[in-house]
Amino acid sequence: MSDEHRGDPPAAEQPGCPKTLWDGMTPYQCDEGAETGVCPTHGQFRMPPPSADPDKPCQHVDMHLDADVQRLTASDDDPTVVAYIVELSIRCLVCQERFRWTGVPAGMMPNRPACSADEFVLHAPIRPASADPDFGLGIPGFAIQYRAGGGR
Repeated sequence: MSDEHRGDPPAAEQPGCPKTLWDGMTPYQCDEGAETGVCPTHGQFRMPPPSADPDKPCQHVDMHLDADVQRLTASDDDPTVVAYIVELSIRCLVCQERFRWTGVPAGMMPNRPACSADEFVLHAPIRPASADPDFGLGIPGFAIQYRAGGGR
């Protein structure tokens, strides 16, 4: 007999933090903080019930920033790191709306920030403080240009 037929409420959420962590190439679930709903590494993961009026727009007072650093290597066979890219995305914790990056071109460039084609992820090149100023500039990049009316 299923939970619905017994009258028991179905499980509403995962028991612990839903963040995915990486051990080299292997992903695994964090699962910390099941008792309190707050992971010591990632913070609060249980969403409180919305207290906002659903007939009014969300004020976006509680934001979440996801940051991920990518190590770009010379090739699949050569593990030498030739550049680092930080990827940033933001969403509202109340309504879950994602935010778009404005004022940056779409693409992936070694010498300046750019956003994904859907504008949800900012890709920004970074370098260690001890690295030469031209570190990472030798990698290829691309930019997407938008033109009014779809002309060439």
